[in-house]
Amino acid sequence: MRNLTFVLIWTVIPFLGFTQNGITGKVVDELGLPIYLASVTLEQTGDIVYTDVEGNFSLISATEFHWKISIASAGYQTESFFVLSGGHTGDLVLDYSAEMNELLENDP
Repeated sequence: MRNLTFVLIWTVIPFLGFTQNGITGKVVDELGLPIYLASVTLEQTGDIVYTDVEGNFSLISATEFHWKISIASAGYQTESFFVLSGGHTGDLVLDYSAEMNELLENDP
């Protein structure tokens, strides 16, 4: 009986509030191209991750339901997004900065 109680306690403990929630997504530019090394910041904790070559990112949060993330990269406007329960953002589009737009317009 003592062994059964011990096993039940250690089986239930991981499910009692110790879960972590994942936030995943992809950062792309206005043309749909992935943005490499964009910083993705979870505003509640200040945790930062960077996008990979394909623009993908993954964050872990101890809180659940909704989060606010900020995304920044050189040549793009910094944007903030709210992520609801479920944690998958899909494609997040960053607009070009004014300087980048000027360079693109003056390109011969």
